[in-house]
Amino acid sequence: MGKGLRKQKGLSFKRPKPSLLPSVILAALGGVLQTLSWPWPGLWPLCLVALVPLILAVNEQSGKRGFFLGWVYGLSLGMCTLPWLADVMSGYGGLGPVVGWGVLFLLCAFLGLFQGFFGWIITMPAIDRLSFSVLGSITWCGLDWLKNWVLTGFNWTPLAGPLAIFPEMAQAADLVGIYGLGFFVAMVNFFLASAWLNRRERSGAILPYLIGALVIIGALFAYGRMQYGKWEDIALSSPARTVAVVQPSTEQMDKWDAEYRDRLFSKYEGLNEEADRLKPWLILWPETAMPFVLDFDYAETEWLRELSADTDSLILTGVAGLGGAWPNMDKLHNRMILLDGGDLLAYYDKMHLVPFGEYLPLDWLPFLKWAFMQGLIGAAGNFSGGEARPLISVPVSGDGLPPQVKLGVMICFESTFPYIGRDRVREGAELLIVPTNDGWFGRSRAPEQHLLQSSMRAIETRRPLVRAGNTGISALVYPSGRIVQASQLYDVGAFPMDAPIIKSENLITTPFVRQGNMLAPILAALTGLLAIVRYFRK
Repeated sequence: MGKGLRKQKGLSFKRPKPSLLPSVILAALGGVLQTLSWPWPGLWPLCLVALVPLILAVNEQSGKRGFFLGWVYGLSLGMCTLPWLADVMSGYGGLGPVVGWGVLFLLCAFLGLFQGFFGWIITMPAIDRLSFSVLGSITWCGLDWLKNWVLTGFNWTPLAGPLAIFPEMAQAADLVGIYGLGFFVAMVNFFLASAWLNRRERSGAILPYLIGALVIIGALFAYGRMQYGKWEDIALSSPARTVAVVQPSTEQMDKWDAEYRDRLFSKYEGLNEEADRLKPWLILWPETAMPFVLDFDYAETEWLRELSADTDSLILTGVAGLGGAWPNMDKLHNRMILLDGGDLLAYYDKMHLVPFGEYLPLDWLPFLKWAFMQGLIGAAGNFSGGEARPLISVPVSGDGLPPQVKLGVMICFESTFPYIGRDRVREGAELLIVPTNDGWFGRSRAPEQHLLQSSMRAIETRRPLVRAGNTGISALVYPSGRIVQASQLYDVGAFPMDAPIIKSENLITTPFVRQGNMLAPILAALTGLLAIVRYFRK
């Protein structure tokens, strides 16, 4: 009777699906909020609420819709954060603006799959709000960490990264790294979203979730304030040595142009002389500062050696170098070399290269031989990854310091990977060095985003960091994560950075350096289990 009445009247007791369009707008808004938390404008507190619109959007949605809405979030984040990549591919890759933006869309569509899986997993039914918050935070953290590894890794704007703008909030990175820190940031987002959902649905408590969010924020700040003050005091009381950072601001298109060669060399000579007058401990040039191949271009190599011989200070500069077994030295490396009086003392070859920027991954695939794909790397070169080598050591004297200071070099893109900074410190690095060429990025927000990621490596490892950029931003970062000195984009000059040399009694091995991203991989494994449960739990 009742069944017949429902059929006759067209009634249904199934809950209707929420409208999709408002949910799509909410998901896209979340991606915009996460973008705005990064420079610029750098409104870092937005990272504490950026996930809230997405969590609200997927509430009571099906798994398929949850995946789609998560993907929309990731697409919005990528397209708002990475437009400078379209300029790189359009201009330097020779693809033109239409193709450049098309390739960017495909990249962001791929990266959005991670947030898509997140949206799918958190639509898992029949769990309470607290479990929902914990499991959702686990999922976000696990997927954020995986993004740093899949297909060599590209996670340009992790959720917790903006906390480095206000470093008192980022100090727990020395315990769990940036991705472990992301777990707690995600938890704040979930608690706030749960409070909102309970209020809207009148289905549960609100205050405990608000208190939970405040407790996490308060704990991060309390620990951060204590550690920040400690490492500020250590840096300020440590003996300092001047690193003269040379910032030539060479346009990328002019760098390898033969017509500008003599003019560029004259510019380099003048800047090196300006740096040497500062009587620094070390002169630091940016990544691939020298526009030639070491030892292959004989005249240019001799010019560089003579420049070093006429300089009183040691020079650490970037140049392309050949590698491989003699006489078949057929590998081209992105290299930093240490020169003293014209002699090459040590070098480091970049190990983690930029896919499609410094090399073409999976180049055995037929379609990657197309001229279109080759154009993606034509302006950057075809480099080979370097092999592990001893750290570069620079002599130092006085103030009770050891005879040598070991430099942990991370070239450009490498500074975005927490494991590389950790590896350098485990090898004995006492000062982190980040030479980079951000000339590809122009005057976009990318150089500031890149610098902020470097500053997180200082917190994770508790090592000071000196950064040298071709067009900027060159900077000095204390172990507290505070950016002490910074040049402006496209400034030209030699900038003295008074880098603290931490004495041995204050050099510690942080929990992050000892254990790595222990929390994040565990949460990634749990995310895999959650995905299996989600698949079978309809």
